[in-house]
Amino acid sequence: MHFDGITVTKKDVLWGYFAKFFTVASGVLILPLILKLLSPEEVGMNYIMLSVGTLASLVDFGFSPQFARNVTYIYSGAKEIRKEGLSQVPFEGATCIDYSLLATLISTAKWLYRIMGGIVLSGMLTVGTLYIYHVTNGFNDIKNSAIIWVIYSFSVFLQIYYSYFTALLIGAGKIMESNKVIVYGNMLKIFIAFLLLMLDCGLLGLVIANLFAVFLTRLLANQYYFTQDLKQSISNYNITREKKRELFNVIWYNSKKLGFCALSGYLTQGATMMLAGIYLSLNEVGTFGLMSQILFLIQSISGIMFSIYQPRLASLRVMNKKEQLLSEAAFVMFLFNILYIIGIILFLLLGDFILSLIGSQTSLPSLPLLIFAAIIWLLDGNCWNMCQITATKNEFPFVKSVLLTAIAISLFCYINIAWLKLGIIGILIAKSLPQFVHNDWYWPLYTIKGLGVSTKTFIYVGFKELQRKITL
Repeated sequence: MHFDGITVTKKDVLWGYFAKFFTVASGVLILPLILKLLSPEEVGMNYIMLSVGTLASLVDFGFSPQFARNVTYIYSGAKEIRKEGLSQVPFEGATCIDYSLLATLISTAKWLYRIMGGIVLSGMLTVGTLYIYHVTNGFNDIKNSAIIWVIYSFSVFLQIYYSYFTALLIGAGKIMESNKVIVYGNMLKIFIAFLLLMLDCGLLGLVIANLFAVFLTRLLANQYYFTQDLKQSISNYNITREKKRELFNVIWYNSKKLGFCALSGYLTQGATMMLAGIYLSLNEVGTFGLMSQILFLIQSISGIMFSIYQPRLASLRVMNKKEQLLSEAAFVMFLFNILYIIGIILFLLLGDFILSLIGSQTSLPSLPLLIFAAIIWLLDGNCWNMCQITATKNEFPFVKSVLLTAIAISLFCYINIAWLKLGIIGILIAKSLPQFVHNDWYWPLYTIKGLGVSTKTFIYVGFKELQRKITL
């Protein structure tokens, strides 16, 4: 079978926005009910649970994006997977997919995620349970907190166990299909959550809704990726343990680097939330968590196009199409910044009004803190997106500095809220200073230089490409 390279269609873009809308909707549409019907303590526990779930997801340790990237390389004509760098594919029309290599990659992913799923479930039901026991005062502060935690643990387990499906869909350029999975899963989650919240099930209703959504997304992802043609193409290959072990060693070389990046991301966000859960009141945790959730949503919505284009950028890189890579990378980064700034302005103008309108029991921090936080999230988003563009080379020079910065953030956060008692402002200072020193400016400049242009030219190319696409 031949493959013409990964492309981005209007349907991909449309479903990308649908997916992000329903992802946001699963939080935003339900958020008024959460803020109205749940106590500040329940809101705080919800954010803490999400942080613990994020910690559990670190067991992936960079495998998912690495699997996705390598699937893209295979679909773009690569005949081998290297530890570092790319085997360039001279693009002369359609490319041929190496199904033996693809079958080995899929089999390795299945084997690995079975192991990771078991680790996750064991950890959450033991160490995770002890932590939740502590923050809920022996499961006494919140009704059904023990049951809530067990159900949430199983949903996280299933989500991680089957997460390789997402990597396969994205890597194969099935952007529309991967987004359909997200849309339908979140639609089910919204429906069940609304129903159970209105029936006064509280936080228990939210975790039940999440569990059902995980089941549905797994079934749909399996159906969308493993078509009859693909099953026939890979069914004849006998994948031995030795082959899986060899491929695992190759993938692990860079996965561990991405894993340290994921750990860094957790230290800069999830760990701060867990520290807040220990040293701040659940009410303060809810305030910080609400602000973080909204800023992350704005950041995510702004980066929809970037996410859609990631497989495309990797495909252009392996095909050595430098000019197209530059124009499309500049376009998605320019669009990200424009949309984020618009989103932040609307949030600052309307945030408090909307919360008062819905009768929220949880409030936002003061305006200066919101502006400070908005700048932090913008710079961090720019830095990480630029790092992802560099990663299309199958090279990860940013790992060490990202990890060291994250350790510094965690340490400063602990000092600021545990010793200095600075509260939310202490968390924001800890999150910003180490990033400002190096990562937020160095890696964007590094990536732009790697594309062979100046910062001014990169911005100009992005603006002109956006202008061109609008006029099409």
